[in-house]
Amino acid sequence: ITYGGGAEDSEFERTGLVEWSFGDLPEQVKFKRGGRELVGYPALVDNGESVDLRLLDTADAATGETRRGVVRLLRIALAAQFKQLDKDLSRETALALKFRNFGSADILREALISAIATRALMGDDDTPRKLKEFDKQKERAKPRVAVVKQALLRDVAEILDLHAQVTARLNAKPQFTAAMRDETSHLAALVPADFITATSWAHLRDLPRYLRGILKRLEKLPASEVRDSRGMASVLTLQNKFLARRAQVKGELPPALDDFRWQLEELRISLFAQELKTPYPVSAKRLDKLWDELARQPLV
Repeated sequence: ITYGGGAEDSEFERTGLVEWSFGDLPEQVKFKRGGRELVGYPALVDNGESVDLRLLDTADAATGETRRGVVRLLRIALAAQFKQLDKDLSRETALALKFRNFGSADILREALISAIATRALMGDDDTPRKLKEFDKQKERAKPRVAVVKQALLRDVAEILDLHAQVTARLNAKPQFTAAMRDETSHLAALVPADFITATSWAHLRDLPRYLRGILKRLEKLPASEVRDSRGMASVLTLQNKFLARRAQVKGELPPALDDFRWQLEELRISLFAQELKTPYPVSAKRLDKLWDELARQPLV
């Protein structure tokens, strides 16, 4: 939802911006409309070729949109660097071949550029709200583009290789019906067609371990079918609760719910591929307790 149309807030309603030409960006503004005092949250909204300055009705929405909008303005400011990046990525023919089951070479290149921009231009940095901060961010981001590109290309290649191995194993072991069905749907959710942009940087780095976890599970199946079934029951009980809750969410997942989703991946590692280790203790009992806490929280 956006506000707009009144003289009081018109300074925060601009379209087609291609540079930081709008002064400071406050986190919130108060204005009157029809005799009522309202609060709006200024945001930079990415529209592909430029950004729009809007007033949104929640701080969380404004924060997310503004980070994406700042990335767009930085891409425009560093247009020459990103033009060269596009040219370099068009030569990644071997990677495009590995990606062919997910999409075309053009789709791959666009996804890589978007992921590189998000990580290199902003990453975990604070959102700039002044022109001086934006200019500093631009200088900070410039040298990171090449570093992020190399890391992303390496990770995506590894993920695609492992995805191909898992797919081949799933097609070769039809006798373990329940486990195979579980891992087929698990794989589709873990590595969707848009995984390069849909998966956060931190979790993208974890995907190879999760994929190796699937391979380990499939290797062990012939000798551990009963134990596997017990573990799968624990995972699916929690997973079904998560999926039902997620279906009620409009837009981005709340951070706590998103974190739970990734803890389910760690639970799979702890149950089916313990040798790959988890970064923190995890168990079905712990996640049951955590879920009880999450279920009491309102969805926002």
